[in-house]
Amino acid sequence: MIPVLGVPILVRPDLLQEMLSSIDHEVGTMVIVDNGDVIPHEQDPRMTVVRPGANLGVGASWNHIIRITPEAPWWAIVNFDIVFSPGDLDRLVDRMENGGEVVMLGGFTAFGISRSAIMKAGWFDENYAPAYFEDNDYDYRCRLTGTSIEALPTGIRHRNSSTIRESKTAHEGNLRTFKLNKERFKAKWGGMPYRETFKTPFDQGGDPRDCTLDIDRLAAQTWRDG
Repeated sequence: MIPVLGVPILVRPDLLQEMLSSIDHEVGTMVIVDNGDVIPHEQDPRMTVVRPGANLGVGASWNHIIRITPEAPWWAIVNFDIVFSPGDLDRLVDRMENGGEVVMLGGFTAFGISRSAIMKAGWFDENYAPAYFEDNDYDYRCRLTGTSIEALPTGIRHRNSSTIRESKTAHEGNLRTFKLNKERFKAKWGGMPYRETFKTPFDQGGDPRDCTLDIDRLAAQTWRDG
C-alpha cells in the first residue's frame, strides 16, 4: 500500500481526475494541496484537500504534504498532470518497501521519498519559489549526504508545464522567477546541476541540508496578477 500520496495543483482539476483514475495501487491517505482553489468542495471523502489560499509553490507543497502526515513511513508525491501506466506504482511500492530512499518515476514528476531521506538530506528548499530547481537542489543534496536516489522504468504520460501553459499569471511570473531560481542554484552550489562545486550552501560551511526560508525572496517571487 502507498501510505500517503500527495499532489499539488494550481490549475486544471480535470487533469487531476485523469491522474487519479490511473492509480492502480491501494492508497492509505491522499493529500491534495489545492494552491489555486480549483477542487470542488464536495470531493471524495477519502481525500484530504488542503486549501492554503495562495500558491505555496512546489517545494513548500511537497514539504506540507510530508509535514501534515509525519507518521508515514514514506510518501509518494506526484504531479497532477500525469497519467500512470499499469505497473508503475507497483514498482514504486516494491522499491520503497525494500529500502528505497528517493525513488523516481520520470524524475521528480512522480517519486517516493522515505523518512530516512528526510533525515539525511533534509526538506525541500522553499526558496526556489514558486517552481523549478527545487528538484535539482534535492538531487544534489542526496548525492552530498549519501542518500540513495534512483530512477525506475516508467510509462508515465506527462503533460509538461501544464500550469504555465494554462495560467497567464503563472506563465508571465515564471519568465521572471525561473531565471532567479537558476541564479540561486548556481550561487548556492557553485555551478549548474551536475556541475556543482560547493559541498555546503554558498560555500560557507555548515550543514548541506540547511535551507532556511528567505521571507523577502518569497515575497518578491510570488506569482501575482497584474
